[in-house]
Amino acid sequence: MTDGNAVLVLAVLATLVAVGLLAWLLRDARAQEREPGARIDRRRHRMRLQREPREALSLLGNALAATHDPRTLLPVILEVTVEATGAEGGRVLERGRELAWVGADSGEEPLRIPLSVTAEDSDTVVVLHPPRGGFSEDTVQLARWLVSQAAIALENAELHHVVQRQAMTDELTGLANRRRFMEALTAEIDRAERFGTGLTLVLADIDDFKRINDGFGHHVGDEALRRFARLLTAELRDIDVAGRLGGEEFAVLLPETDLEGGFIAAARIRRAVEKSELVLSDRIRIRFTASLGLASYEGDAADTLLQRADAALYKAKADGKNRVSAAGTV
Repeated sequence: MTDGNAVLVLAVLATLVAVGLLAWLLRDARAQEREPGARIDRRRHRMRLQREPREALSLLGNALAATHDPRTLLPVILEVTVEATGAEGGRVLERGRELAWVGADSGEEPLRIPLSVTAEDSDTVVVLHPPRGGFSEDTVQLARWLVSQAAIALENAELHHVVQRQAMTDELTGLANRRRFMEALTAEIDRAERFGTGLTLVLADIDDFKRINDGFGHHVGDEALRRFARLLTAELRDIDVAGRLGGEEFAVLLPETDLEGGFIAAARIRRAVEKSELVLSDRIRIRFTASLGLASYEGDAADTLLQRADAALYKAKADGKNRVSAAGTV
């Protein structure tokens, strides 16, 4: 197991434990409502949450920090806040759109709290519906404190998500970087082996890329790489994975695709690149081409599959460029 996978497993476990404890806490309160003396017990439960809000929020923070999608825990934020404040219900709204809902509208004037670390006019707000008679000042302060702490936890989780994405994404093109692509290749090989499905790997290289860099500058070369990446992804399905391995070399994983299907996809990419133009000015328009080599999975390891596709790419270059070559008979 890689370090990244180990961290992900631990994060998922932390999320499950934290959410489980929160669910138990809230379920316990609801169970008490159905028993004799429920009103007194519920009041005690809420008093306990108000005395120990940091404990509940600590569990919430742990769960938020462990998830790659903080919005999935917005209902948990809302439910903890409603329980801790004794609200009849609550909502989380983003620009008026409802993201989460719990309880009911009491008819009293709602308390609106921005779900933001600093901005009072945040696009996302927590709306709490108070019990009859409204909230006490202490409860309002508690609600504001809980929501502000939840906002910090959300921001940290979102920053974590950004850092994780940057670690797996090529900064220039937005495609998967080499590390992420190799992880995807290994995973798809395992899946193809387990279920007996097809898998084709395509390697692509911009022809004479050095000429573009030397003749027009690296900024134009970078734009050519971005253009190629856009053309590449435009021709792919949602299940396909495109990555930049380095320089002007790109790769595409085509799950559930045999060699013939891969050749058709690669030919489509080649034609799209050939027809494209990079417009620098009214007078200067650059056209470039790409060579592609592909190989289908035949029970070989990731490195072997890469080598076979690379050999096919080398043949496409040797045969005159701007063409597709396959490791095998199509």
